[in-house]
Amino acid sequence: MSAPRALPAVLAVALCGCVDIPSTYAPPVERKPVTGWPTRSPNVIGMGDPEAQAYIASGISDHVEAGAWRWAFKRAELRFILDGASNVKLVVDFTLPEANFRQTGPVSLSFFVNDVLLETVRYDQPGTKHFEKPVPAGLLRADAYTRLAIEVDKPYRAPQDGKLLGFILNRAGFL
Repeated sequence: MSAPRALPAVLAVALCGCVDIPSTYAPPVERKPVTGWPTRSPNVIGMGDPEAQAYIASGISDHVEAGAWRWAFKRAELRFILDGASNVKLVVDFTLPEANFRQTGPVSLSFFVNDVLLETVRYDQPGTKHFEKPVPAGLLRADAYTRLAIEVDKPYRAPQDGKLLGFILNRAGFL
């Protein structure tokens, strides 16, 4: 190929590489990292809340289902830092799935605050449940971790992987 005939091809290739790139870019949006304990703790946490993982101590699935709930295993434990320790009620919203009930029958859930049994409740029917009970001030800690544990007496054994599933946890905390 002669030089005059190759020149248009070379120029075409060279011009394809020319792009108008701005010399400056806007800085990225500043975001605080999601690590550690939230700076201001709500006393009730929904399992779909972005900060929920910081409240989970053990026994609760890492995965949020349907953007609102998580599986709790045989013993679910959460931790809170409360603003006050008087006139406080424990509140828990949860579901006992019908599929679990076919295997387990009626179940009892025990509610503990700082490892002290607050109450054990027997549930004879599946469905959505709400537990609410005043907590004696002596069990609570203000400005320190207050631990909440919920234990099911007969967890459901999932046939796929053998995991022990207790109940579906929607939200829990102290009002």
